[in-house]
Amino acid sequence: MSGIAVFLPSETMRRQAEVILEKRKHHVIVNKVTTIDNVVEETRKAIELGANIVVARGHQAADVKQYTGVTTVEVVMTAQELGLLIVKAKKMLNKPVPKIGIFCWKGMLCDTTYFEELYDVKLVIYQMRVGEDYFEKVETGISEGIDVVIGGEKCIQYATQKNFPALFQSTTGESIEIAINQAETMYAMAEKEMHNYAQFSTVLDSSNNGIIKIGADGLVQTMNRVMEEILKISGESAVGRHITELFPALDGEAVDRILAGKEETYSSFVRNGTNVEVVTVEAIVVEQGIIGAIVSCSRTRRLSWSEDKMKEKLLAGFVAYENLNNLLKKRPGLKDTIDLAKVYAQSNVPILMEGTSRDELEQLCQGIHNYSLRKNGPFVIVNMETIPVEQQMQALFGISENSFNGKKKSAFMKASDGTLVIREISRMSLPAQYCLLNVIRKRWIGQQDVENESIQRVNSRIIALSSIPLKELVIQGKFRRDLYHVLKAFYIVLPSVSERREELEILLDQYYRHYLDKYSRYHVLTQEARQRILNFHWDNNDIQLESFCERMILTAKKRKITEEYVDNLLAELYDLEERGESLLEEKRIHDIETCLLKHNGNRTLAAEELNISKSTLWRHMKKYGIK
Repeated sequence: MSGIAVFLPSETMRRQAEVILEKRKHHVIVNKVTTIDNVVEETRKAIELGANIVVARGHQAADVKQYTGVTTVEVVMTAQELGLLIVKAKKMLNKPVPKIGIFCWKGMLCDTTYFEELYDVKLVIYQMRVGEDYFEKVETGISEGIDVVIGGEKCIQYATQKNFPALFQSTTGESIEIAINQAETMYAMAEKEMHNYAQFSTVLDSSNNGIIKIGADGLVQTMNRVMEEILKISGESAVGRHITELFPALDGEAVDRILAGKEETYSSFVRNGTNVEVVTVEAIVVEQGIIGAIVSCSRTRRLSWSEDKMKEKLLAGFVAYENLNNLLKKRPGLKDTIDLAKVYAQSNVPILMEGTSRDELEQLCQGIHNYSLRKNGPFVIVNMETIPVEQQMQALFGISENSFNGKKKSAFMKASDGTLVIREISRMSLPAQYCLLNVIRKRWIGQQDVENESIQRVNSRIIALSSIPLKELVIQGKFRRDLYHVLKAFYIVLPSVSERREELEILLDQYYRHYLDKYSRYHVLTQEARQRILNFHWDNNDIQLESFCERMILTAKKRKITEEYVDNLLAELYDLEERGESLLEEKRIHDIETCLLKHNGNRTLAAEELNISKSTLWRHMKKYGIK
């Protein structure tokens, strides 16, 4: 049982409340006259009867809040009620502009800003506080020249003893009705919340997934039994702990972004012993504000391999060594790329990765494999650059000119239940592209143009790598458009080292110190020389930068490595003139494509913005294959 208790300081007010309650359905279980001395005791009795909301006024409301902690609705005098008291006081005093002292608790009165002007009086409001002496407060008012006291029972009691004019803060019942309405609204909200909590608890307990509810601060509020089994802890011991304490592998920054409203959802794989859980975090939004999040955890297992199969895999060298979290430590500039890789790792859909750093692309592939459910499966790399066109079908699919040999170990068969990385997919022949598209769609390999041919089921995750944009080959007709779109759905572009300035500085310092130590040298790199190296456009990856640092230190003749020395070495090692022209063309292509996109393909407007003629724009578009 639950309900509302109404405590009022006079019998008149109690009867007013009773009349109000007789006219409506209500949840009031106690309606009683109380005093300052007994209101706390009466509240505790009401709580034992099931009351969870109390309506009270002034000092009594303050005591209820301070000593019981129950939800309290205060009775606030309305403008009409206070106006009637002031009119009554003026009649009592029969004075042109009387000075009226109102003794009340904070929040007990309505807005009195214009009362002096409306009623031709002088108002002085004395705000009461816990522990203050009522008699002393009234005495202060009298000494300050008030003509009448309007207040509660204690103030009226002292004024009466002094034979000083006084009026009790009576009510017409309007303020009591407003307070009861507020209490009923709060009661309905509390009932709804309890109903929702009961529903939520049922969902928690009936779900096959582990579920945790966290607050806006990231602290655990509740969890279901499945999550208790997954984490091997009780719900009671988890409450109040931060979610990252329970799941250390979760990205704390990602959770913070969810709770800050910057992202709506986040998911990741989390290892728990031999099991792997897919953990998803989604914000709880109430009235456009985030009050917390739901963390759900679904159990799954990695592909199970026998000991013999594991030995075979290790002996064949089909092993991925890199880890995405370790890769992030070495390559902080790839954070966004690695975050995306973690998301993609949860799926089995093919991935297309483009970038000039082949080593970093392969490391990323290894990390995706080890972050996925295929971790225990083989990791196979096939390089299309080294396979003649006429042998590609055989190498990839086990398909020769005349037949399909399902027994022969093709790349797809070697990568069964694992990951197949196809390097430089741009070198793949059109027949091989067609076959790959069918393998992705149908999940089997066989002679494509022979009916009833024996087939081999395929269960390999494909990651395609390219050092050149495949879109250009699609435009030139050298790569199938349908295959490109299938691969492009899960797309990662690897930013060059030159685009990752912070990481480039770390690598430069790392390589510089390494080769100083290795060759027992001592050189000072000037700030100008350092900036020359950092501003240089490094084509491939950090291997190029590392080689440059080794050469620079080995051939340096002076202690101080200057800007001039670095410029000469760069000019010697790299064809800067040819390189500059290449970069100029890249910029030109980028500017033209950007302008055309901005003006929805309107060549006249694009040419005007580029400050070139329309015919010049047309020649550039033709030269660079811009559509």
